[in-house]
Amino acid sequence: MSPSVETDAILSRLRQEFIETSVDFLDSIDASLVAIADDSIDSSSEIEELQRVIHTIKGQGTTFDFPAVTRIAHRMEDYMESAMTWNAETGRGLAKFSDALRDILESGANPNDAELRSILGHLPVSSQEVLADQDQRVVRALLVMPQSMQRKLVAQELAACGFHVMTASTPVKAIGAAVATPPNIILATEVMEEMNGHELLCVFAQIDKTKDCRLALMTSQPAGRAGEETLPAGTVVLHKSGGFHEDLGKYLMEQGLFGKITRQET
Repeated sequence: MSPSVETDAILSRLRQEFIETSVDFLDSIDASLVAIADDSIDSSSEIEELQRVIHTIKGQGTTFDFPAVTRIAHRMEDYMESAMTWNAETGRGLAKFSDALRDILESGANPNDAELRSILGHLPVSSQEVLADQDQRVVRALLVMPQSMQRKLVAQELAACGFHVMTASTPVKAIGAAVATPPNIILATEVMEEMNGHELLCVFAQIDKTKDCRLALMTSQPAGRAGEETLPAGTVVLHKSGGFHEDLGKYLMEQGLFGKITRQET
């Protein structure tokens, strides 16, 4: 057997092991959703296990030639993070993600771009009560912050305003996410590894697919000391003070970004 044939056989076996392991993980997800729905027990450990399993599937999908699995699992993480409460509706939404992942894995084939758009278009997004008199439209917000309770709170606030929230924990991941699915607004925290939020927003202002996005920098620096003069034109600076959430809501209202979420994926 030639080295290339042997390598192909090893990769094929590893890919099949990934499929079988991931399907087992999905079985555990379904069991966790049943447990979480039981209000008589403490579901915190089940939620933690659910988050761990989805993160594992997301991390391995692309490695084993299932980039759609990685993308759907990432969307599932965003849905969990921006959910205001864990209730029956949340559980039904998560079950739809689980079913979509299972269908792909059991088919053994990664869907093409058109098929993936259709799948994503039928998955739920986390949106709470929104302004009823606005035209129905998809409004995407990319939130770039290391994973933390603060990111969870900001994501929930954006979801409550009717945004489809995408999250990225690093600038590199943020660039990849924004190029794949251009958002309407990008909010980046100042302090990050690799590059800071200021530098990241300057990069976004130069990329064709994101140069027209509204940009916001979240910083602990007081007004006048956040390097405002060197930010891309039109960038707003949101200061992490006691009035941060009020300032965020005011900015979103001024920009006319509120809108109902649809199930269409473009």
